[in-house]
Amino acid sequence: MTYRTIAHRLASLPLVLLALALAAPAFAAKPDPELGRRLYETGIDRKGNPITGIDHNDISYEGEQAACLRCHRRSGFGGSEGGYYVPPIPKDFLYESSRSDRNDRFRAAFLEAQSVQHWVRVRMPRARPAYTDETLAAAIREGYSPTGQKFDALMPRYTLDDQDMANLIAHLKTLSSQISPGVDDTFMHFGMVLSEGIDPGEREAMIRTTEAFFEWYNERLTGDKNLIASERVYGMQFRESTRLWKLHLWELKGDSKSWPRQLRSHYKKTPVFAMVNGMVAGSWNPIGEFCDEQKLPCLFPLTQAAQHTRDLGGYTIYYSRGLELEADLILQHLYDQGLASGRSIVQLHQAGPGGAIPAARFNARIARLPGVEVETLAYTDHASLDKALNELAARGELRHDIIIWPGDDAAAVDRVLARPELAATDIYTSSRAFEAIHSGAVGEAAKANVGRLIAAWPFSLPEDRHPDAYRVRAWMRSRALPVTAERIQFMSYYSLGILRDAGRHMFEHYHRDYLMERIEHEVDGAVNPGFYPNLELGPEQRFVSKGGYVVRTDAQDSSKIKAISPWMLP
Repeated sequence: MTYRTIAHRLASLPLVLLALALAAPAFAAKPDPELGRRLYETGIDRKGNPITGIDHNDISYEGEQAACLRCHRRSGFGGSEGGYYVPPIPKDFLYESSRSDRNDRFRAAFLEAQSVQHWVRVRMPRARPAYTDETLAAAIREGYSPTGQKFDALMPRYTLDDQDMANLIAHLKTLSSQISPGVDDTFMHFGMVLSEGIDPGEREAMIRTTEAFFEWYNERLTGDKNLIASERVYGMQFRESTRLWKLHLWELKGDSKSWPRQLRSHYKKTPVFAMVNGMVAGSWNPIGEFCDEQKLPCLFPLTQAAQHTRDLGGYTIYYSRGLELEADLILQHLYDQGLASGRSIVQLHQAGPGGAIPAARFNARIARLPGVEVETLAYTDHASLDKALNELAARGELRHDIIIWPGDDAAAVDRVLARPELAATDIYTSSRAFEAIHSGAVGEAAKANVGRLIAAWPFSLPEDRHPDAYRVRAWMRSRALPVTAERIQFMSYYSLGILRDAGRHMFEHYHRDYLMERIEHEVDGAVNPGFYPNLELGPEQRFVSKGGYVVRTDAQDSSKIKAISPWMLP
């Protein structure tokens, strides 16, 4: 090589370096994955501004509408919706060359009803090399894969500067990057929380039903694994992609203030992949906060006292808002019946969470209505309840609307019904108290006055039972499982059935956020045992039933319940 040639090449080197610098994103500052997470989940950049994007149909998106979370979900595994297949984007998928993954293709194409066009799109070859940070940034900005293949029309092209892009890519590398705790080579481990103070019969019914389902699931899975043909029947690597289930009972004792410490002790001893079912005496709030702290799915606890701060997000999925919903239903009914300025209401509540929670909710909501007076009185026992009633009677205030939230003590409602001053007054109460009184389990006064009792009812009406209830009862009969607490057992079956169906989509992707997303997707199509008429769950929603009725005893037949309101969504 001549001196002249060397000199020429050295002279041209700055131009080459400049070209390379322009071709690649200049990730100057250190990437911040936390700011990347905010951008991914909320559509807000590092400066607090909404990001913008435009799809291949020239439709613009901004801020939350442009957030990656909306389609790719918190786990990054995407899914399928409306005929579109949203591919997974965790690091193991992006930074490896595309491959024919039988499990994921099977999941996306065959385990849910989709159009023929969807099946064709999923099976289309999408071969590409592994992404690098530079090619991934270009793809996000320009809407094309490294091979020049155009992304689906719904995928926006984002306008992000180099620092926001670096932050986003740093977060993408954390998505579902590690298998969640609670899974080993043989088992997926699940916990069920039970506390002191719950009804012994209901407790035993939940345990028996849950254990029977686990035994049945493991029997079927073991049988399938022992069949050589399972690989061909399921069209996937079946043995490597499934786990048996193991249940761990977490008993909570003493005051609820000690529950977080007890939960941490149980979890340290046996990390579980998710919590399922469960009952406690009092509010679920300590358990819900623990699950949020650990990012631990908590599926369908049977509680009337859900986390009142959780309407969206969080790691607990509830049947309904419980007593807060019941307070809203009664207020909505009173409003629809002409609740107006100058009206007075007396609200009595037991001092514990079962009374205090709905009373506080009712007060918070009715405060928006001007001119309506509410006197709220707490009581601790029957003696203090009688004292409060006597004081109200002495002031002539028992002629107003009366609401009583007795917690688990339905006998307190019986004492209110027995007051002669209230002989012509309707009494409003909770569904649990109404059930106890309507069934005849509580109260002599109630037998003569039950027609004056009105209750919130967040369930199906007895005559509207879903046909799927017979399937659930048949399963219990096949397992020689006595039905002693029907609602407890049927809803325990429901939650476990959804867990089973969600697990079929996960295969070896054992990530808790992905489980939550699969649960959201499975609710609509699951077997409905009939205690709630409408069960549905959108992305990030946490209550599968949103409404209810207001009911009273049927005047023509005291053994029946009659709705005096339509189904309401307060």
